[in-house]
Amino acid sequence: MKFIYSPFRIAQIVCCLAILLSIFSSCKKEENKIYKTEILSFQTIDARGEPIKGAITANNDIYFYWPPEQKMPDSIAPVIKISEGSTVKPASGTKVPFNEQTSFSVTGHDGSVKVYKLKISPYDPEPFIKSVGFSANNLFIYPASEFYEYNLIDIENVGINEGIAANNKNIELFLVDANNTDIPLKMINKEDVPAAQLKTYLSWLDGQKGTFFVSVNKIEAGAYKKIKLKYKNHIVYYEKIINVKVRK
Repeated sequence: MKFIYSPFRIAQIVCCLAILLSIFSSCKKEENKIYKTEILSFQTIDARGEPIKGAITANNDIYFYWPPEQKMPDSIAPVIKISEGSTVKPASGTKVPFNEQTSFSVTGHDGSVKVYKLKISPYDPEPFIKSVGFSANNLFIYPASEFYEYNLIDIENVGINEGIAANNKNIELFLVDANNTDIPLKMINKEDVPAAQLKTYLSWLDGQKGTFFVSVNKIEAGAYKKIKLKYKNHIVYYEKIINVKVRK
C-alpha cells in the first residue's frame, strides 16, 4: 500500500523530529553541566608580582611550591578558573589564609559539590656554595673589624640575606681542618658592622640575594680542607682548599 502524506502531515513530522532533537540536545547540555565540578586552573602571585600556579592533583589537592628566597605570605587572593556552569567558594579573587586549613568548594549545576584542599610545599632545592671570597678562596683575619668585605660567601638556594640574625639562623658554616674537625664560622649581620662600614655592607646585600659575610678573626691562620654548609635538613660541602690569612 502506498502512503501519501499531505503537506500538513509532513510539517507535523518535521516539527516532532525537531522537538525530539531539541530535547536530546538539552539533555546532553544538562548532563555536561551536572557532572563538571572541576577547578581548571588556580593561580596567585608571589612577592615580586610573578605568577605562581597551583598543581591540581587527582585527589583534589592544590599544591603550591613557594620560592625559597621569599617569605611565605599569610594570605593569598587566587584567581580560579572552574567548569562552565559551576560556582566556587570562596570566590575567585577572594583573600584567603595561605595554610592547609583552607579549602575550596566547587558546586555543579545539579548541586553536587567537590572540595579541593590547599597543600603548601616549600620548594626546597639542594643549596650549594657558589664562591668564597674575591681571591682564590681566601678568607682574612682582619683585626680592625669583624666585618671585612673580602670575607664573603655566595650561597645559592638558601634565601635572601637581609642582614638580620633571625633571617640567617638556618645557615651554619664551618671550616673543616686536616683532622676533619668542624670549626664554626661566625655569620656577620647588621649589628656586627661598625657604622662607618654599614653602607658598604648594605650595598652588597642590595640585589645580591645569596651573599653572606663571615668572620675568621677567632680562627687560626692556615689552610683548611673545605667548607661545610648546614641548611635546614641539608649538609653540603665546598670541596676546595680555603686559606685563612692575616690582613692588617
